[in-house]
Amino acid sequence: MKKIITLSVFMSLILTPVIAFAEDVENIKYPDPPVWEDYVPQKYENPRTDFKRGNAIAELTAGVILTDLLITAPIGVPMICHSATKLKNISYSKKKVKFEAGLAEAQNIVDPVEREKYYNEMLKKLKFTEERRQKYMGR
Repeated sequence: MKKIITLSVFMSLILTPVIAFAEDVENIKYPDPPVWEDYVPQKYENPRTDFKRGNAIAELTAGVILTDLLITAPIGVPMICHSATKLKNISYSKKKVKFEAGLAEAQNIVDPVEREKYYNEMLKKLKFTEERRQKYMGR
């Protein structure tokens, strides 16, 4: 009987800190992760990834050359606009990949303060500012 009582007291001493620690972990308030749609124009929330940068630059160059002549200017101006949109799609798709990779990496950070710092650093690298967020959130 003494062994059972001793064992139960010993187990209660060991398990109490573990249970208390588990409750503390559950009560930690983690910062909300940034949302991609808050930092980009609505047009680029889901950027296309089927464009090639070289083709877009070639189209941009051809558009600039065509705008030099009065007769071919109506062809060149839309080519410039279209290639600029392609280049923006390429840029936003690369940023989105980095953004999603950063969010996945941030899930591994346990400390809420460190996670908040990581989010801020990630947004700074992607050049997503608070002013930009306010601009696109007020749609």
